Amino acid sequence: MKTLQVLFLAGLLGGSALAEEFSVAVVPSDDRQLAQPAARDAELSADQVAAMVRRAVDLVGGMKGVVADTAKLVLIKPNISVAEPSGSGIVTDARVVRGVALLVHEAAPGARILIAEGGGGWRSPAPTDLQGQPLQVDPPRWGRRRLRDGFEIGGYRQVVTELRAQGVDIDCFDLNFDQAYTLEVPGGGMADPNYDIATAIMDADAWINCPVTKTHGSKITCSLKNQFGILPGTIYGWSKSNGTNKHAGMPHLPAVIDEFMVDLWLTTSMDLNVVDGITGHEAGALQEGEPLRNNLVLAGRDPVATDLVVARLLGFNPDDMEFADLAFQRGKGPGRYEKVKVKGAKVETLIRRFKKAGSAYRGGDDGGWDEWKYQAEYGMGPRRLILLPAPSPEQQFSESERAKLAPEPGKEGWSELTWFGHDRLDLANKLAVERPAAVYAFSCFVMPKADSVRFWAGSEEGLQVWIDGREVYNYQGARPHHLGQDQLPGYLEAGEHRLLARVQVGEGAGEFSFNICEPLDDPDFAGNRYPGLRYYVDKKP
Repeated sequence: MKTLQVLFLAGLLGGSALAEEFSVAVVPSDDRQLAQPAARDAELSADQVAAMVRRAVDLVGGMKGVVADTAKLVLIKPNISVAEPSGSGIVTDARVVRGVALLVHEAAPGARILIAEGGGGWRSPAPTDLQGQPLQVDPPRWGRRRLRDGFEIGGYRQVVTELRAQGVDIDCFDLNFDQAYTLEVPGGGMADPNYDIATAIMDADAWINCPVTKTHGSKITCSLKNQFGILPGTIYGWSKSNGTNKHAGMPHLPAVIDEFMVDLWLTTSMDLNVVDGITGHEAGALQEGEPLRNNLVLAGRDPVATDLVVARLLGFNPDDMEFADLAFQRGKGPGRYEKVKVKGAKVETLIRRFKKAGSAYRGGDDGGWDEWKYQAEYGMGPRRLILLPAPSPEQQFSESERAKLAPEPGKEGWSELTWFGHDRLDLANKLAVERPAAVYAFSCFVMPKADSVRFWAGSEEGLQVWIDGREVYNYQGARPHHLGQDQLPGYLEAGEHRLLARVQVGEGAGEFSFNICEPLDDPDFAGNRYPGLRYYVDKKP
């Protein structure tokens, strides 16, 4: 059992293990260290997948470093958000789970193994308790509409049958019907102060996270996002954002999705992540997208490090993953992709751009769907800024003043360094200003090389943006604001640059967005922050 003392110690040490905590293994099917290497587009046998899982786990320390030989209960948590078959790219491939279960049994032959999930799109027809005894439960509000067995459809019950015949104590367990511990987030929650976590997760001697690689409104969905299934549906509802008459739903919104993922990690701390990259899913996480065969398996103790490698493999800029910054602010994770030690194959030779999930949210009448679309497509702009209310709504710095402007936090009327938890930078909510007003925002950035770029800008009212005193964007008027509203071509020299924005504040919140992106215009792939570009204010990255 994970005692509170162990959890507290893990928090002090930054999460996973001591040495090698930011190591991530990447194993493709054509790895020559495998006994039966296969082409990256080949159909693989269950034993070939198991060999890939073994090599990946061994590269990050082996299963015996995760599961003690005295372990009594080990949970394997795949992604079975909806009832779909293995190989669809929508759910974790059951062959990956099988490979993990075999390694767990080797490490702890006496352990009971549960393949555990609390999907939001289905419910077990015959839920059981931890010992496999039938449960008597009231049907959810939607009755029998989602009464499908995701374990059966995904191939997990077949794995259970096979491994039981080999003497493995293993079963499937629906976390939706588990009891829950109400746990406060250590250090305070960013999305919610506390969460109701399935007891099996917290009582297990180890829990192993087995996500699948997909694109989503949160940009990617992998290790951190897979934690959503540890919240029981009888408490949070189906889907989990709906809530029940006894409990609010989870905060599944674009503005707080990364905060929510980090909150859960701070609260539960999985022991290992084994990622199914056999077949992923592009252009959306559910049925609206398309499967994409990649024949990869990844393993890592730290979920942020693992997800940063996944982001790079899928063609995203790891610097656009807000969860990495948020976790680092709480003393967890590597913060940046460059601090991850990749073992096995070279990531740069395996990158395959997945279509972003924005298309999955187009055409909906619900404004919330639009927000997911913008979040899915947008990188991560400057989040640390210093602010200055203009003396009057009409005041402007002169050209010569802009050219030499180099403000410092907390000096000459400029604010202290201000962190924004989203890319919709609401300046008036950070400063007390009397409307109408104008507010300046300042940041610096480093451009890694001279190149063409795309400026992605948007605002609800007037917005001007200068780089090194030269105007690169100007909008005057009023409109609904969304991310990536205007996309303009530009060019930047290598080196350090200064970014200044002037935002009109009338009836709104002084909201704007700005990012410097790759020179791509295809909406399926565009929007990543320019690779290697780093924003900063007082400390050069």
